[in-house]
Amino acid sequence: MELGDWLEDSGWVEALVQAKVASAGTAESFLKAAHVTRTRCAHQVTACSLYILLKKSYASYLESLEPGDQHITFEEWCVKCKQEVPQFNFWYTAFQLEVLVLTFVKSLRTGNFALYVDSLTKLAPWFFILDHTNYARWVPVHVRDMANLRVAHPEVAAEFNNGNFIVRKTGKAFSAMAIDQAHEHNNCAVKSDGGAIGLTQSPDALRRWMVAGPEVVRMISEFEASILKGDTFSHRHHEQTRSFQALFVQQVQSLVEVVEKMGNPFLEGTQDLLRLDTRDVMDPAVVSSVCSAEKKAIEQYQAFVTERLQDQLTKISDPIKKNKVLLFSRPPAKKSNAKLQVSSLKNDVSLFSRLYIACQSRDGNLDEFFRHENQAYPPSLSQHGKLRIGTKADLLPCLENLIDQSDSLSSTLHPDVIILDGAAVVNFLKPPVASTFDDYGHKVFLPYVLSQVNRANRVDIVWDQYFNNSLKSQTRIKREKGIRRRVEASSKLPGNWQEFLRIDANKIELFTFLVNCISKLVITKQVVTTSGSGVLCVPPIQDTDNLAPCDHEEADTRMFVHVADAINNGYNKILIRSVDTDVVVLAVAAAVKLDLEEL
Repeated sequence: MELGDWLEDSGWVEALVQAKVASAGTAESFLKAAHVTRTRCAHQVTACSLYILLKKSYASYLESLEPGDQHITFEEWCVKCKQEVPQFNFWYTAFQLEVLVLTFVKSLRTGNFALYVDSLTKLAPWFFILDHTNYARWVPVHVRDMANLRVAHPEVAAEFNNGNFIVRKTGKAFSAMAIDQAHEHNNCAVKSDGGAIGLTQSPDALRRWMVAGPEVVRMISEFEASILKGDTFSHRHHEQTRSFQALFVQQVQSLVEVVEKMGNPFLEGTQDLLRLDTRDVMDPAVVSSVCSAEKKAIEQYQAFVTERLQDQLTKISDPIKKNKVLLFSRPPAKKSNAKLQVSSLKNDVSLFSRLYIACQSRDGNLDEFFRHENQAYPPSLSQHGKLRIGTKADLLPCLENLIDQSDSLSSTLHPDVIILDGAAVVNFLKPPVASTFDDYGHKVFLPYVLSQVNRANRVDIVWDQYFNNSLKSQTRIKREKGIRRRVEASSKLPGNWQEFLRIDANKIELFTFLVNCISKLVITKQVVTTSGSGVLCVPPIQDTDNLAPCDHEEADTRMFVHVADAINNGYNKILIRSVDTDVVVLAVAAAVKLDLEEL
C-alpha cells in the first residue's frame, strides 16, 4: 500500500498499460495490492526497469565528462542527483521502495529472520509519513519484540534464526510463507471442500472448524501427495521456467522502452516534478513535500520509538497525527472565493459587533459610526484585498456606433500585411484533431498560418512576453486556475485547453514551441514572428533593426511596432487580428497618425 500511495497518479499505471504488462483495470488494482501475486510481479518488472534506466542515465553522465574530468561512483552519483533533482528524487525513492518491499518478500520466502527484521525496520518509517496509522502504531512494537528475542527468549530466537518463523508447505525453493498466509491457505482448503461456510454466524460451525479444520487440511494434503507420489518431484520454484523468464524479460524491455519514450525520469535536470505520461508539472508545494518525505518519515519513526517504547512518555494507544503529505494524487487544495468571502464576512460581523457595543456604551453617534469603513480595504474598490477590475469590452459598442455601416469592407479581404496576435490565435485554435503538441503545431497551427500567408504578402505573428516584476503579473496570477504541463513534441495535449492557457509558464513554452515550428517552414512569402525580444524571419531577412530588440511586454503595443515597419517597407493595407479591446483603441489612434490607406 505504501508503494501504491507513492506511485498513484505519477504515470506508473499508464506506463504499465502502454507496455502491455497489464490491462488498465488490473494495473489500477496494483495501487491497492488487490491481487498480491500480480502486484508483486508488476513491482519486480518496475524495479528491474528503473534500475536499467538508472544505469543508462549514469552512462550518459559518464559520456558527458570531458577528458581528464574526475568522475564519481554510481552510488555517489545517485545520492547527488537525488539531492539536487526532484524528478530523480521521486523515482529513485520509488525504486528504493520497490527493492525494499521485494527484500521483505524474499525474507519470508527464504526464512531469513535477520533480513526480515532489517527490511521491516526500514519499511516502518513510511507507514508514518503516508498515514497508515495502524501499521505505524504496531509495526515498531513488533520490530522491537523481534529485536529483543535474543535476550528475552533465546531459545525462540534460535528457532527463528533457523528459519522456523515461517511455514514451508512444500519442498520447493523460495516457497515459504508467513504464518498468517498459511492460515489463509488452510482456510481456503477447508472452505473449498464445503466444511467452513458461515463460521461467524454459527458457534457450532466455528468450534467444529477450530477442532477439525487442521485435520481436514492434513488429510487433503496427504491424499494429494499420494496421487502425485509416482510423479518426479521438482525443487525448482514454479517461476523458474523458460516461458515465464522470457515473458519477464519481454515485459521489462517493453516498460523500459515506454518510459524512455515518455522521458527517462533520471535524465531530468530541472527543478520540476513531472507526471510521467502527460508531463504535467506539479505544484512547488508537492515538490517540497516529496523531497522531504524520507527525512520526515525517519524523524517521526524515531520519535515514536523514543517517546512511546523507550522512554514511555506517551501511551502507544494515543492518536498519531496524520501528515497528509502532498503527492501526485494529493495536490494542495486551493481556497475558493466562496470560503474567502465567508471568512471575510465572519470577520466583519465580529468587528462590527464589538464596535457597535463600544459605541452604545460610550453614547456614540450611530449615524457618524456608519459613515466610516469597517474594513482594511473598501469593498466597493477591492475584493479580498485585490483591486476590482472593469470590463474593457464595454468600450467596443461605443466605437461601433461611430462607424458608418454602409461603408464597404470588401477591400480588407486582400490586405498587404496580416498581423496576428499569437496569444489570441492559440486561444481560438482549439486542438480537436490533435493528440500531442507536435500534432497541434503541424496539423492545427501551421495550416492556419499558411492560410493567412495565401491572403497577403507578409504575415507577422506577435507573442506576449512574461516578466516576473511586471505590473501585469498579479492580474495573471488571478487567472491561474489550470494545471502546469511541460510542452514537448510527444507530450499529450491537456483536456481543457483554456485552463492550460491560464498558466504563464505553459504559454511561454507553447509560444517557443510554435516559433520553432514556424522556423521550419519553406515558403516564398514573408513570415515574421517574435521570439522573446528578438524576431525570426522566414525566409531570413537582414534588416530587422526596426523590429528587434523590443522590450514590449504585451503584443497589444508590439503589434504597432510591426505596423510601423510594414509602412516603412511600402505596405499600406494592413489587417490586425486580435481579440483585445486595447488593440482596437490603439488601432484607432494609429490610423490617424500613420500614413495608411487601410487598417
